[in-house]
Amino acid sequence: MLMHRSTLWLVCVACLGYPFAALADEGEWLGETVMVKETAVPKVGTRRLKWTDVPVPAVVRDINGDWLWLNVAWVRKDDVVLLDDGPAYFTRMIDGGRAAEGYLLRAVCWIAKREYENAVKDINEALQIEPKSALLYCIRGKALYGKRSFDQAMADFTEAIRLDPKNLIALNDRGVTLDAKEEFGKAIKQFDDILRIDPRCALAYANRSATWFDLEEYKKSLDDVNRAIQLDPKMAFAYANRGRWYMKHGEYPKALDDYNKAIELAPREWAPYNGLARVYATAPVFEEHIRDGKQALAMAKKACELSQWDEWMPVASLAAAYAETGDFEAAVKWQTKAIAMSQPAKDRDQRDNLKRLDLYKSGQAYYEEVSTEKEPDTPAPEQSGDEPK
Repeated sequence: MLMHRSTLWLVCVACLGYPFAALADEGEWLGETVMVKETAVPKVGTRRLKWTDVPVPAVVRDINGDWLWLNVAWVRKDDVVLLDDGPAYFTRMIDGGRAAEGYLLRAVCWIAKREYENAVKDINEALQIEPKSALLYCIRGKALYGKRSFDQAMADFTEAIRLDPKNLIALNDRGVTLDAKEEFGKAIKQFDDILRIDPRCALAYANRSATWFDLEEYKKSLDDVNRAIQLDPKMAFAYANRGRWYMKHGEYPKALDDYNKAIELAPREWAPYNGLARVYATAPVFEEHIRDGKQALAMAKKACELSQWDEWMPVASLAAAYAETGDFEAAVKWQTKAIAMSQPAKDRDQRDNLKRLDLYKSGQAYYEEVSTEKEPDTPAPEQSGDEPK
């Protein structure tokens, strides 16, 4: 299974500024997750953007003096706040009289911190003030998706689309939710709709790739993820997804390269560490030290920590890593935990989880099933991103 990704594009909101010092030292900025302040004037080359043009939360991809590259623009360090400090910052905004914007942005922080109940409460407050905001329904839908309340999330994304039929956030997230509900054909159609509106939407290509993978349409999946990387060479989760594609097809060196590239771009994301853990723990080859239980264990623990032990996939990888080291008692323990956490999950994933548990109980390690489908030619990614001037 590949990962889907949603995005929080915050547009058409304005609020007052409050002094709040960013706390990261220069050497610690790379890979930090930040919120953009309303005081920001993002730049791409000589072009100035609005602060709302930067999707949040954002990950710092590059540093140039006092400027941080946030994937779509450069922003000064003084104009961002670290994610952990975001709730306090936006509480000041609420107390200062701009409640709707403050609740919205604080909810975004809660979602990024996986505190979904807090996010739902904040959006409920904001909807009392702005009941016809498509953006608010999108964000509450994200929180409900995080809680795995997929039907409720669908209802919110659908309402957002009713209010704003070309809302790419809602269209994307409804597609992601349809995939989670195993309504794969409808998910593909949803991503198709986005690409008709915006043919260069890298996120839609990456998410459609993940759904093609679920449908075992592997050539279409690789074509789409390659296109996503062409359009956005710094989209970390696209590299992680392509790594999974390579792993599925037995291309382990390429898989390792893509997972390491994803970690370089987003060192605090759990998915690429999980991918490395799977390669080291489950690849059915032993040449060139590809299979390595000790490495698998280290990568799986890192993925679990970054996901705050709230995702079943890295927990399943941890179980596989323990099995590879010969500790089948621990493997059974963690695989049982992964199965309990994975409700609701796709039927195929659950069958695989149960198969793994049976293997560990019988003292056997898990080997990845490899597709024999040949890899199509991979186009070279385009480069993008000017330095601030």
